[in-house]
Amino acid sequence: MVTTKYFRRGDQPQTDDGAGKAIDLSPFIGSWVNTKKDTTGFVKLIISENNGRLVLRAFGSASPELSDWGEVEAFAFSDGVETHNGRAFSAVYNTDAIEVALQGNLNLGLLVLVTFNRFIDDSSRANYINREFFHRQQKQTARL
Repeated sequence: MVTTKYFRRGDQPQTDDGAGKAIDLSPFIGSWVNTKKDTTGFVKLIISENNGRLVLRAFGSASPELSDWGEVEAFAFSDGVETHNGRAFSAVYNTDAIEVALQGNLNLGLLVLVTFNRFIDDSSRANYINREFFHRQQKQTARL
């Protein structure tokens, strides 16, 4: 007999059908801009929903234009097994040179983004962690 292990009692499966258990993605949706104007990391994040999935598009600092990292699926998390509020997400970008694991969480109206940057190109560069803060970009309204 195979026994499944859980970290907490609340992680064990329930007997209900799971209907209505989707995490609310709306707190993440929008354009987010780094609060640090001269960042060398990600400058802008665009987070959207596509068929119930969270999609992340990240833009890194580069010159003269931002570096578009493309879209990846992000996975949403709530702050508890019984809650369905969108609170955090994770995603991974892979290139030929680097793997970037992103973890974002919402805190006091800001998006806190932590990246774990691992070089996979056999270079001697050290893997590193980076933490940055983003604010939601307000939509521009037309002036008459």
